Amino acid sequence: MEELDTVGAMETERRGGGGLWKALLFLMILAVVGGTFAVYHFGADANIMINGETIDDLQPWEVVGGVILGILGLIVGLIGGVVGILIGLGAALLAIALAFIGVAGSLFIVTGIVLGPFLLIALVILMIRRSQRPEVI
Repeated sequence: MEELDTVGAMETERRGGGGLWKALLFLMILAVVGGTFAVYHFGADANIMINGETIDDLQPWEVVGGVILGILGLIVGLIGGVVGILIGLGAALLAIALAFIGVAGSLFIVTGIVLGPFLLIALVILMIRRSQRPEVI
């Protein structure tokens, strides 16, 4: 009896899901219906010409196909924009990191330039003091 429950649960689990795709398909159908309505409602009075034909001269499948292509173009454009923004953010973060590395390197060099003569003088004084001490054998 337990085995049947496990198998039944696995089949239910396998059949489930797909809710996101169903929701996206529903939204796509709504967008196509709304876009087609907008083309026929607002496009007829706007004297829109597509390949030399007005909206009234076009077949319904041509209008629906154009709406679908427009929606797909919108999706591709939005995805491309998001990718571009992410690439730009990555480049900005890389530029900031390189700027910090450059500032740290330049501070190291400036510290060496400023403190170098003082360290050289200290070394000369240390060498003079050592040379004046009697040597212990």
